[in-house]
Amino acid sequence: MTGSRDPLYSTQAAGALDQLMTGSDSDMYEAVRDAIDLICDHGDTAAARREQLRTANGSPVWKVSLRTRHDDWVVLWWPVDDDAQIYCIGPL
Repeated sequence: MTGSRDPLYSTQAAGALDQLMTGSDSDMYEAVRDAIDLICDHGDTAAARREQLRTANGSPVWKVSLRTRHDDWVVLWWPVDDDAQIYCIGPL
């Protein structure tokens, strides 16, 4: 893939990102933003696709794990054409 993917957020992911942006956990907000940048800018790399999950119908979903001093979270995503569907952002 050349260029950068655009993030497409599910309702859950958009809400989680909004809560982090307005909340007090700036470390996790920055970690999530960094993960989204990784997914969008380098989505074809091992770092963005380190762990693969499967939906009930067998479609691949990629998991990016995040760790801060306080929490472990994940970002679940999959490519959609030239974009990245950010499906879930939340605690592990």
